[in-house]
Amino acid sequence: MMKNSFALLVATVAMSTLAGCELYFGDGHDNNGGEWNYCGSDGYYTCEGDYCQWEGPNCPSGTGSGSGGTTQPGGGSGTGYDCQANSDCAAGCYCASGTCEEAGFCTQDSDCGNGYVCNEDRSSCEPGTPTTTCDYDSQCPSGSYCSPDHTCAATCVCSDDEAAVANGFGWCDEARNTCLPGADPSGTCGGVPTCNLGSPTCPAGQVGVLVDGCWSGDCREVASCDVAPECSHLNDAPNCSARQDCHQVVNGINCHIQNTTTACTDGDSNCVCSSYVFASCAAN
Repeated sequence: MMKNSFALLVATVAMSTLAGCELYFGDGHDNNGGEWNYCGSDGYYTCEGDYCQWEGPNCPSGTGSGSGGTTQPGGGSGTGYDCQANSDCAAGCYCASGTCEEAGFCTQDSDCGNGYVCNEDRSSCEPGTPTTTCDYDSQCPSGSYCSPDHTCAATCVCSDDEAAVANGFGWCDEARNTCLPGADPSGTCGGVPTCNLGSPTCPAGQVGVLVDGCWSGDCREVASCDVAPECSHLNDAPNCSARQDCHQVVNGINCHIQNTTTACTDGDSNCVCSSYVFASCAAN
């Protein structure tokens, strides 16, 4: 019971102070009931065997970290944070040149700084090279994805599908700002339908989205498309006119033979109209 109290005290103090590496005593301290004291970063402790009690925020004169008493914690040189291995240090710390240094707590590599990995057994960041193996894209940093050989492969950073396509990739995973190969699972603006599902009626400036060659029923802003839509899929004059490979098809209003009131018929060459409205967009 006393040993559990001691372990709980150590864990609590190590978690509550950022400068807590020196508070870990390891398994080498004397548990024969001897009395000893300890000056921690948060104050003065008196201990007997495995049980330690906090006495106050100020340490008596002459008591340094890990000092005093009949037994030195960890059997070390008296500094209280000497180590030979990472396991000699408190959680959140690692052993560097014989001294416990702080690196932070973690549950995965991404919780640690550059050049550190997470020792999940100790919930502690330690120096090392993060693993590049993966099973899911989310296990890779932004700008890379989990390739078929289960390694994180670099692609590019993007904000939309257009940026990803411009960099030679298929689409942009906007949640991770990462370019990805292949087809966007949410569909594409490009191509022509290969099945007989009817196209959706989209607002002006939007086009239907194709998934596996079929209309999905969704619409997407032309400006947000992964690739340029077919001319015939454009439903507004500005987007049609902006394309050099497309031209507008218009309908005339109040059309008549020039200098007469006679209505025009199909094929009349001298037909004039009072106005024109966009009807469709066609390829040149």
